[in-house]
Amino acid sequence: MATYYVRQDGNDSNTGLGSTTLLAWRTVQKALGATGMGSGDTVYIAPGTYVEQITVAGTYSATTSIIGDTTASQFIGINAGPVRLTPYPSSGILAATFSGPVLSATSKNFLSFDSIIFQFQHGTTTNGVQFLTCQNITLTSCVFETFAYVGQNLGCSLRFTAPTSLPANMTIQRCIFGPQASFHIYATGSSVTDATIISDCLFLGSQPDSITHVNLQISVFNSTFVRIHGAAIFQSGGTATNFQTIRNCVFYLCATGVYSTSTSTSSDNFNRYIGCSANATNTTLGGSTSVVGVAGIDYGQEYLVGLNPQAYFGNFSTSPNLGTGTPTGAPSVDMFEKAWSTGQRDIGAVTYSALSGVGNYLPTERNASAITIAPASTSQSIELYLGATGLTFSTTGLAAYYVRNQSAPVSITLVTQTPTGAWSSGGFAEIDSSLVPGVYRLDVPNAAFSAGASDVTIVVRGASGTNGAVLTVTLSSGGLTAAQTAAAVWDEARASHTTAGTFGQYVNAELVTPVTSAALVRMGPFEVRADGLGASDPLDIQKGAQHGVDIQCVDNNGSGIDITSATVTAKVYNSGATLVDTYACTATYAADGRATFTIDTTVTNVPGTYTATITRTTGANDTQVFGPLRIYVRDI
Repeated sequence: MATYYVRQDGNDSNTGLGSTTLLAWRTVQKALGATGMGSGDTVYIAPGTYVEQITVAGTYSATTSIIGDTTASQFIGINAGPVRLTPYPSSGILAATFSGPVLSATSKNFLSFDSIIFQFQHGTTTNGVQFLTCQNITLTSCVFETFAYVGQNLGCSLRFTAPTSLPANMTIQRCIFGPQASFHIYATGSSVTDATIISDCLFLGSQPDSITHVNLQISVFNSTFVRIHGAAIFQSGGTATNFQTIRNCVFYLCATGVYSTSTSTSSDNFNRYIGCSANATNTTLGGSTSVVGVAGIDYGQEYLVGLNPQAYFGNFSTSPNLGTGTPTGAPSVDMFEKAWSTGQRDIGAVTYSALSGVGNYLPTERNASAITIAPASTSQSIELYLGATGLTFSTTGLAAYYVRNQSAPVSITLVTQTPTGAWSSGGFAEIDSSLVPGVYRLDVPNAAFSAGASDVTIVVRGASGTNGAVLTVTLSSGGLTAAQTAAAVWDEARASHTTAGTFGQYVNAELVTPVTSAALVRMGPFEVRADGLGASDPLDIQKGAQHGVDIQCVDNNGSGIDITSATVTAKVYNSGATLVDTYACTATYAADGRATFTIDTTVTNVPGTYTATITRTTGANDTQVFGPLRIYVRDI
């Protein structure tokens, strides 16, 4: 399956197979035309307004996706923004005659449109978007912007028909239908079993009806209808195959909420009617599950007065609509893809919770503080004042972050904890709601306090009822106790302190490997040292040099050990006791234990302290080790 791209500075003569100007197509018509994308392909449309009237010409037998890339994640050099299809001229002035559909498809199947604004001008019986004799069309997160020229009749925003004797199986989810339309949706079927579903949609101001379906089976879930001059949902056709199911919907200021031509083909459950002239006509009401009452719709009042950033037409936090729906057949998320806040679905298209998942943050001086912690400290727990009781690690909206100076914020994944439990990264617990109300424990991840930063800011915020807390941690060793200082210095690994010319190297070189009275290795009379030096006198070699080293194997009395017919090997180790290189020794006066080897740049390229041992082997079970000889490689 291929992926194609459309952008306003593309070219329809391109291949369409890349997102750059030199590869992408220019028009959506090219993508949906006879020489465009094929069955099962995907096309991403860059943000912008595309002045086109599209006629779908391809053939599709598998889901084919047309996606408005509003975040421009697929494109470089393009800012995020809406993707709008419109027949308007570039001037944006309405024409005196209608422009016809912005998109038309006849006998096309398996098309899926996502995140596109369809903008169109209505004229006499004109459809804004139409799918005629089509099956398995999906519209997700789309907007239908409807405008009517003065003096023109209104038309239909979305028109679709099923093929003869076949179901439409249309899916419309999380879409918004604007005002000034005769019908938002007008659908015609063939009186057969159908799986057409409309869910999480918002319908605003139509005349007469919002949804009209003729001989078509349809289900409408969790949708909101506002100021519909006719019926919000109108069913025409009285056979069992024309059944309509309406659940979890809000009907506000509608002439009629739900209308059916037959009581045997309609089911109304868990809906709410507010200010409707007639709530339901010829419809099987769901008894107490569908009620008349207060609207419970948020028009922005909560955001206006500084409460939750609630979406328009959502159920505000004190709404009577909360928890009045049913999960049966309903979507798992609302029109903004936010999960419903209770086990029961709320009714309408939008949940009452804040969209961001994090509440308004209003910092105050009372919950800002500072402490000092030593760099590289681990398993650290801090106490924060949040000013609210009853919070847990899973409280809705609660979020925690740490920010090392001049670095990006890092999210802290909160987990369950107790006031006295063993440290666990992200652990969060209330200390005592009665004795110290509002005080919480937070186990900070070790990475927050790692060396390399001068300070760390920790923020906990977002839960309802609290303004959050800010704690600045200065990373400093100034506050260490004597025991902590001793541990920080004397418990350090010796191998970490071998830099040439430092105190650490001196300790490694002079104290770690004491000289004993065992067998010695002596230097010869040549370039480096005079004959007679003992093993306690080190050999100095300049960095990067290659030196011949004369050695003598002697016993404890200083007498040479015969190395005739023996295999003599020099092994050089670094200060971490790791073998660096092995050299074969050549006898120069075997009877007196004298031999030579050449130390090369494998060792001398890295300044530091080394030790050499000499191994004398005369048989499988006869091996003697002489040494060690200390070697300094200096960067002079």
